[in-house]
Amino acid sequence: QFHYHWAARQCLELLPSGAADLVAVTVEGPSACETEGEEIEAGEQLIDVGLYYGSERRDEARLVRYIQLKHSTRHAQDAWTASGMEKTIKGFAERYAKLLEYYPVDAVAQRFRFEFTTNRPISSKVKEALADLASGAAPQHPTLHETLVHHTGLDGVRAVQFFSLFTAEGGEAGLWTQRNLLTQDLSA
Repeated sequence: QFHYHWAARQCLELLPSGAADLVAVTVEGPSACETEGEEIEAGEQLIDVGLYYGSERRDEARLVRYIQLKHSTRHAQDAWTASGMEKTIKGFAERYAKLLEYYPVDAVAQRFRFEFTTNRPISSKVKEALADLASGAAPQHPTLHETLVHHTGLDGVRAVQFFSLFTAEGGEAGLWTQRNLLTQDLSA
């Protein structure tokens, strides 16, 4: 239910007063219109919501945001660790690598984003390591840095490029708050 309420709130951006060029919101996978004949299955199972700006077709879109949502009621206060995010990072990195088979690295960097959104917090060390990787800065946590790069299955340069497109957002409003926010958004 958390997924559907969160996605419904994104769908409101499709209305004329919403995001200027959001054209499609998908739930449980990428858009079937994303491409013709060049389907990318890598990381597909991780995509809880897809947001398409400009066009629903991957090669024409201004921006495509692939989002995995994680909600917990029993462990809402437990911070995500690098090992807990391994499957997400690996799957999204595989999709990133597949996209590089079709598009130049600059085009992928300009048009695609990979997002992990959760109501649980994300470990402060993981956030710092992800920020270091995204910016190419010297690692504050070398072992964690290495672990995250290892999770991607990519070489060091490609991993840094991937992490510049990957975000992990913790502390998203829980189910009941999402439901209330949806009601408020609909009223507006």
